[in-house]
Amino acid sequence: MNEIIDKLIIRIFLLVFICVIIVLYKYSHFLLYPSSKGQFLKRFYPSKNPAETVHLFGRILGLGLLFSQFQIYLMDGFFYAFFDFFITAVITYTLYLVALYIMESIALYNFEYNDEISKKKNMAYALVTMAHALGVAHLLQVSINVSTESGRHVIILIIFLWLFTVVIIGFASKTFKIISKLHFNQLLVQKNLAIGFSYLGFFLGWTIIVASAINLPIGDIKNYGIQVILKILLSLIIFPLFRWALIYIFKIEQDPEEVQAEGAMGIRTISTGYGIYEGIIQLTSAYLTTVITGNIHFSF
Repeated sequence: MNEIIDKLIIRIFLLVFICVIIVLYKYSHFLLYPSSKGQFLKRFYPSKNPAETVHLFGRILGLGLLFSQFQIYLMDGFFYAFFDFFITAVITYTLYLVALYIMESIALYNFEYNDEISKKKNMAYALVTMAHALGVAHLLQVSINVSTESGRHVIILIIFLWLFTVVIIGFASKTFKIISKLHFNQLLVQKNLAIGFSYLGFFLGWTIIVASAINLPIGDIKNYGIQVILKILLSLIIFPLFRWALIYIFKIEQDPEEVQAEGAMGIRTISTGYGIYEGIIQLTSAYLTTVITGNIHFSF
């Protein structure tokens, strides 16, 4: 009976804690986007700025994903479980914000949040930031679950995995220009949705691959790092094979005339359909890759 009451109290605490975290996230914009301080104190009208809606709720979904599947260990009593959860959650939340800042500094160094979201209402920019929020949150979620020893969260392991994954996903984001035929900066300036959907699928695909690679028991750090790198290298071999297979099986062809669409004032631009195609084929190929590299279990 006491155990049931403890679980109920922890669930109620978790509800309150996540609401507090969302409030803290709202005011953390003062640090992340100093040029937009006044904006977050005003009323929010979603119908007036859909790009801001996507950006905001992408971050909130990321926070929800971050705390999903969170392990709460009651073996040492209620108060220890509460303390362990609180410390781990606060540190993880901080790492989440720092990772978002790093990713946006890498991918969106030419763009300013206040200009793109508040003034231009750039939906393509919002989709890119949503990709970062969901991807970083998923990687941290897996890192938390992996970094446990004897029923306890090990903070130093969470920080190690955070550093490891941020470095990998940061380098991976720079390969978008190699994989995609779309010009990132040019199309983002044009507020072209094609680049938003393409990058969304690309980044989430890389997130799935890296998350699958780090989802291993941590024993010796050196051996763990070698196994993760080998799984990522194996993924880099399998990924293009799946992508080629999908294109070949369904006879997908990219007609240059169909890639372009007639935009405002007769200006030729990249069609949204092509961006969706690029994003979804990369995401699908990445997921099928993890089926081979991460979800096959051998027993002897």
